[in-house]
Amino acid sequence: MAASTRIVGQNIVFKIGTTSYAPDTTTFELTLGDAPGGQRTMTEVRPNGEWTLKLNGIVSGDADSLYRLLWENFGTEVAFTCAPNGNTTPGADQPHYTGTVVFNELPPLSLTAGEDASFEVSLRVKNTGLDVASGLYYGVTIDATA
Repeated sequence: MAASTRIVGQNIVFKIGTTSYAPDTTTFELTLGDAPGGQRTMTEVRPNGEWTLKLNGIVSGDADSLYRLLWENFGTEVAFTCAPNGNTTPGADQPHYTGTVVFNELPPLSLTAGEDASFEVSLRVKNTGLDVASGLYYGVTIDATA
């Protein structure tokens, strides 16, 4: 097997709705955990899952910043897209990851003298089921169509 192509965390495409927030984002992390109330039986691989979208970013008062978006849209749901390879069109070797994120956490305001202010939030991704054949994994879709 030849070496796999590595993904580097730079020049990614990260959109909430249709707006790019990659310039305000320092960390993008999708993590699958157990959904609340799910109980696994002896015959199930996983009864249910729930994704968390962890974002670290810069604190900015700009009206169009990620920081302000999180504050001003608290409690709402919106589509997100991440293209880790930076490609605008998904492909077999450069898929896009999409889903609906719930703005269920407000970013903190933490300031340290002489340092750039940053924040971290862990947001819930809406679970829309599991359909591996179509690339749907508990609310996150892997789009590898060309």
